[in-house]
Amino acid sequence: MSSYTTLLKRPLALGILLVFAGTFAACDSFVSNVDQPKDAAGDEQFNDPAEAEYLITGIRAQWADSHSGVTDLADGLSDEFRFGINSNATFPTFEQIDAGIIRDDNNSVTTALADLQEYRYLADDLLRRLEESNGFDPDAPAASASEAEIRYAANVHGANARYYLATYFGHPDDPRRGGATIDTSAFIPSPELYQRAEDKYANALEQAEAMGDGLLQRRVQSVRARNALYAGTHDFEATGGLQGPEALQAAAEYAREGLQEGESWDVAYDLNTVNDYHNQAGAGRLQLAVQDGNKAQLTEGVSESYRVADESTGELVARSHVETVANNPQELNRIPLTIIGSRGATRGGFGALPTNLTGISIDEDEFSTVVDAWQANGEADALPTSVADFEDGDTIIEWGQGKWEERTDMPFISWQELFLIRAELELRGYDAGSETALELVNAVRGSYGLSDLSSVDLERIAVERDRTLFATGSRLPDQRRMKAVEWHLKDQVNGQKTAQWLQLTQDETGPNPNL
Repeated sequence: MSSYTTLLKRPLALGILLVFAGTFAACDSFVSNVDQPKDAAGDEQFNDPAEAEYLITGIRAQWADSHSGVTDLADGLSDEFRFGINSNATFPTFEQIDAGIIRDDNNSVTTALADLQEYRYLADDLLRRLEESNGFDPDAPAASASEAEIRYAANVHGANARYYLATYFGHPDDPRRGGATIDTSAFIPSPELYQRAEDKYANALEQAEAMGDGLLQRRVQSVRARNALYAGTHDFEATGGLQGPEALQAAAEYAREGLQEGESWDVAYDLNTVNDYHNQAGAGRLQLAVQDGNKAQLTEGVSESYRVADESTGELVARSHVETVANNPQELNRIPLTIIGSRGATRGGFGALPTNLTGISIDEDEFSTVVDAWQANGEADALPTSVADFEDGDTIIEWGQGKWEERTDMPFISWQELFLIRAELELRGYDAGSETALELVNAVRGSYGLSDLSSVDLERIAVERDRTLFATGSRLPDQRRMKAVEWHLKDQVNGQKTAQWLQLTQDETGPNPNL
């Protein structure tokens, strides 16, 4: 159990007040007769309805901190990424995650889980204030948000938090059992967490309807559909909760009312709340590299965990994103890549790079030349001086994701993901709207400039999800729930089961008497 009882300990102090700190940083002095600083305020001070919008903003900031912090670790556990072999990749916590042998003191998991549980606490506490505090009256003249706005924020973010817990975290003693705790509860299996998320999404939808906001309604129905799809397609040992055909029927119902083409629901990042992919799996620092599918590219400890498809070539069961793009460079629109040198420096990038990385962009026509120079042998290879401004001594050892920079917003869900959810449900036999699965998939492909397919099945849906949802945390649940996707790690290493969930660590379990 993490410490969540100090409401404003981190997200409001670090998420909101840093904005004010940046505003006043250039001032030589401060006026003394101002309101008490928010990060030093007592909890009771926030029972004022004038603080409602402030509290909601703090929840959103904590959401951003939680989202990329959880999903990039999930990508490390899946075959999306692997632990880097450049000199920047030095944290053993990421190596443990890649190997699927995660210690109970893994600080990377501990931090991500603490941020997520704090996000959940803030959302739940906002609802508590509304329902239990006599002074927190949204009808008061000073109120900064309506009751519907407050209830929407508290419920939708509380649902999101439970969705993350259900999808990404697992039992401390069983790396194949999904679920988590809430405060000092007993372990809650994933199906029950999915059900709790569903209940809160339903409440959030009621508030969005009361506000008459169609886009909010479509956003809720889209994430509600994903929540139910995941619940319905995992093979859970636990009984009860949201799972099975009933979950899939519900997913189809919600998906029919989801996002329309061109719409998304984004998690916002800026220099105060940065996208964790940048400093953990990106141009800032590369602990996690893009999966390139060759055993020679694995560190010594990790290589014991991976399944090898061809011992003679070292080809892994894990597919290679680099090979995917080499076979069709148009896939750079969905899988933008960066070149990583032997010292961990980002040497350039290809494809749909974010705005703040376009300065390192290299013409896509040069991609094949760089790929041909790279040997995937665990050693640094010389970059061709005929490309870009490369000089003698410049090297490439592996590839990074070029999709997210520290200020790049991430879709929590996009219309493309929702269309792929609908297509999958259609192929599973559920009515998810008027379009066919093929029409939905081709609409997604068309948005990236890719040609139409002539047919589609669940195996192809897995491929389209893998490429469209590159570096979003989607690959881990897909590997567990879709028969068309192989799990890339061995069942056991030295008698220890490899993980398919990020296990709860001792900071969460130690103070909990119910575990």
